[in-house]
Amino acid sequence: MSQNLSRRNFLKAAGAGLLLPAAGCVSTKGPTTELQETPNRVVYRTLGKTGLKVSGVGYGIGFVPVTEVVARALDMGINYYDTSRDYGDSEKIFSGVVKGRDRSKIIIATKSPSRRKADILNDLDTSLKALGTDYVDIWHLHARDTPASIPDEALEAMLECKKSGKARFVGFSCHDPNRMVDFVLETKTFDVIQTTYSHPIGGFYRDRAIKKLHDAGIGIIAMKVVVALTGLNLAKLDNPPAKTGEGPLAGIKWVLNNPAIGTTVPHMKTIPELEMNFRAMSEPYTPSDEKLLYVMNEQIRPSYCRMCYECSGKCPQGLPVTDMLRFLAYHDYCGNYHQARASFAGLPKEIRAVRCSDCSGCVIQCPNGVHVQDRLIRAQELLA
Repeated sequence: MSQNLSRRNFLKAAGAGLLLPAAGCVSTKGPTTELQETPNRVVYRTLGKTGLKVSGVGYGIGFVPVTEVVARALDMGINYYDTSRDYGDSEKIFSGVVKGRDRSKIIIATKSPSRRKADILNDLDTSLKALGTDYVDIWHLHARDTPASIPDEALEAMLECKKSGKARFVGFSCHDPNRMVDFVLETKTFDVIQTTYSHPIGGFYRDRAIKKLHDAGIGIIAMKVVVALTGLNLAKLDNPPAKTGEGPLAGIKWVLNNPAIGTTVPHMKTIPELEMNFRAMSEPYTPSDEKLLYVMNEQIRPSYCRMCYECSGKCPQGLPVTDMLRFLAYHDYCGNYHQARASFAGLPKEIRAVRCSDCSGCVIQCPNGVHVQDRLIRAQELLA
């Protein structure tokens, strides 16, 4: 049954208790809900059973970290930093910013793209060298959306990384936690999961899986928390509810409403952007925030994929529709052509060769109102 992120469904969810109180305002029981507020307005949350105290707003280092912004985040007390071997020289650039600082106060997560045991072990050593540290706090497998993407030898490698002390805890990143939750609980290998969770793609499609993981003590790191809320032109709307730049602030507050979320990893390019996102840890989620997110969600409805995966397996040409629309979003919503192009280039050759403009019509009718064929044609023209 398809579900739509309309105001009606939002209010139904609120009535059912699916939209939780603001994280900075309440204390609830559970391994990820212990909050500790400091005078400088950082709010630390406990990341599952790891015991790590992580700032509710972390930092996604991204492909091209802006060093002065990262340094300012460290000075402000943000302590969680996410990077990857796949992000060009980001590990090395980040290491230059943290050099000379107290390593025990910085929680570093990075990732491996590999599947074979020997490669995963080698990737960790390479990352440690680039980061200038002898351990990482969290070592992820990168972009694993099916159990088949984590073979037995990958599980063995992750356990070995943890046993060696080079990784304190292990996890993986994914875009569809619904397909991975049972695998995580059955294998009993992973301490954390990093997954997509935001207002446009959040609760209705992911809350059940996240609750199940949370109840088992798995730490949840939310990514893509503001991708859909940047670069929008609210000035074109009648009676815009707030300034355009406040969308990400409202979006992060919405995510932190859920006490199962340990931290978030937005990428921040400027100090004003950093300082605004920082406020999300201690400001309450308000009716004005709700209104703003509803309006923005309606504005992006035709173009932004909610990653509900309702279209999986439906394209007669075999296109991974959700993935392709996500790659396009890297460009259209993040302004990152490099990431969009590199991601598209990783698709099989026969998939990259398909042209949706050759089809007289698209069999996929998105339950969220995305104009799928138009978006796929744009992705192919721009990225292929």
